[in-house]
Amino acid sequence: MISNIAAKKNKITIITPCLNAMDLLKDTVLSVLSQKAVLENNVELEYIICDGGSTDGSRQWIESLNSPLVHLISESDNGIYDGLVKGLQIASGEIIGYLNAGDYYSPYAFNILKDVFSNANVKWVTGFNVCYNNEGFLISVNLPGRYRRRFIKKGMYGSFLPWIQQESTFWRLELNSLIDLKTLSRFKLAGDYYLWNCFAEQTDLKIVKAYLCGFREHIEQLSENKALYKSELLKISGQRPNAFDYVQAFFDYMIWWFLPDRLKLIMNTDIIQL
Repeated sequence: MISNIAAKKNKITIITPCLNAMDLLKDTVLSVLSQKAVLENNVELEYIICDGGSTDGSRQWIESLNSPLVHLISESDNGIYDGLVKGLQIASGEIIGYLNAGDYYSPYAFNILKDVFSNANVKWVTGFNVCYNNEGFLISVNLPGRYRRRFIKKGMYGSFLPWIQQESTFWRLELNSLIDLKTLSRFKLAGDYYLWNCFAEQTDLKIVKAYLCGFREHIEQLSENKALYKSELLKISGQRPNAFDYVQAFFDYMIWWFLPDRLKLIMNTDIIQL
């Protein structure tokens, strides 16, 4: 059980890089601005939207919100991670996450983050792996079994083992010092894994037994180009799995997909329960 919520009002920075995503952007932006913790003034929000020069009305719609919580950067960029870098360069929140157009948060995500990050030992955290269909309906929820730093370094998540869900992953501002922003800006698909690889150099990824966010399936997703993603992933991971790694990963895989949550909690006592 984690400690009581700290009295201090945390500042949370969310970054949304986008380009011509008007059809998807509204759900995403509103899920950030309508967070229960934001509406009740329990956290301070810094929402940075990095628009890569959209021509579909995205910029105009964002400006029409006239929200003091939104910082809009509207200029051409070299892709999603170049846009993300622009946001990271000015991010000032103690807790950071990024959210692509089409994905959206649970209404209580920031309340949970405030609670979880009141524990100084938590440097980065992820929640349930959640998936929405194209219409935005929740279609799957799964509690991860564990994330091993060794396996992150060896590129095993997203190849042999399930992904680390980017949408549900958040980190402390201090971890930004581990990121080479120039390197991050060059990625086309696997920039998220580059971030995880950087963070795993220093600290463990914690799991919270909670619904924070989800990944939305939609047409023309960048992540559908799995061959290019895995090619970039291999460039990131400097090590390769050995036979023992694959044996251990097999058991992790079985636990992940076939054990009920109550047994996962027994197998991994580091999972944070609210």
